[in-house]
Amino acid sequence: MGLPLVGAVVDELSGPGTGIAFAVCAVLGTGLAAGLSTRRGWWWVLAASPLVVLGVTAAVEFSANSEKYRGNALATGSAKWVVHGFPVMAQAAAAALLVMVARVVVDRRRQHG
Repeated sequence: MGLPLVGAVVDELSGPGTGIAFAVCAVLGTGLAAGLSTRRGWWWVLAASPLVVLGVTAAVEFSANSEKYRGNALATGSAKWVVHGFPVMAQAAAAALLVMVARVVVDRRRQHG
């Protein structure tokens, strides 16, 4: 969660909303988590990555603009966070899957080599 949070804060300080720094940090963080976790932990990395992206997006955006999200505007903002965060969620999950497949291939080569 640390890397996505850092990226979101950098983006929020440099302009409104999350952007490229958040996306890069979320993808890197998820890939690192997949690389460091056990095979049993892979499920948690895949399941948690969209939740982390959404949670960090909501927390940073709400913290930076709490006056903007009152009443119905909070529901509208929440829907916007999900829609705008979806590409980052998909990219983070893809990074995790890529790392997992690479680890399986490397493990199999070590066993047969």
